[in-house]
Amino acid sequence: MRLSNPDIDYFKQDVFDAFAFSQVAQIGNLTFLSGVAPLKGSLADLQLVGSNAAEQLQFVLDTIEKCLEHAQLQKENIAAWTFYTTNIAEFSEIASPVLSAWLGEHKPTSTTVEVSALIHPEQKIEIAVIAAK
Repeated sequence: MRLSNPDIDYFKQDVFDAFAFSQVAQIGNLTFLSGVAPLKGSLADLQLVGSNAAEQLQFVLDTIEKCLEHAQLQKENIAAWTFYTTNIAEFSEIASPVLSAWLGEHKPTSTTVEVSALIHPEQKIEIAVIAAK
């Protein structure tokens, strides 16, 4: 198993240490990405990226793409992903056009879950990913 926290303008190492997790876990032909949030910076200066769901989703997708590249994978390697949102109606309005444009013809399995809150009080979305070679 290979665990890593790529240096991609996302969390600083102190965030991974404080919450005891790795961003990327590679096990055989599978790669798991911890929930990717629209946040960046250090524990002392954690910043929300995006004031609305569409901006937050775009940052999260860009971060997922960077994590996949770090693992020598592409969007087409995404086998499954889980979306966590604090407002499923708002997410439903923006998700289809953004995700379709980002993915192209590739359609991974997908689950969407509405939650009462995420780690940052203004955070609207988080995405966990499983990719395969």
